[in-house]
Amino acid sequence: MITKRECVRFSIPGTILYYKKIPRFFGRGKYSEDYYPVLNLSRGGLKFVSDQKLGVGVSLALRIHVPGIDLYPEILARVRWIARNPEPSYRYQTGVSFNSYGTKKNDNPEEVLAFIKALERDHGS
Repeated sequence: MITKRECVRFSIPGTILYYKKIPRFFGRGKYSEDYYPVLNLSRGGLKFVSDQKLGVGVSLALRIHVPGIDLYPEILARVRWIARNPEPSYRYQTGVSFNSYGTKKNDNPEEVLAFIKALERDHGS
């Protein structure tokens, strides 16, 4: 697992995400039709805004859409915190941590890490 201190946070204007809750037992869930602006991201997770209050600990599958990139890998994550958004545009800020990278069940594939590293290289400070 990547810890918060190891990760460089960066922002890419216009980046949005779609998410779906991962059911606890059976089913595949369905991606929301609504999209949510991503405020920042790193190898370990991201922060986004929405009007939905998700519960801490909820498992999600994310599809991140970065302007100019036609690759939308599915990223498995878990809600770590939620707070009121100080801006009037959306009600909440939500922080998620990405699942570990690897080959175990519920791990994100190494290709996802490579994708995020490429974004970090191109857009990080």
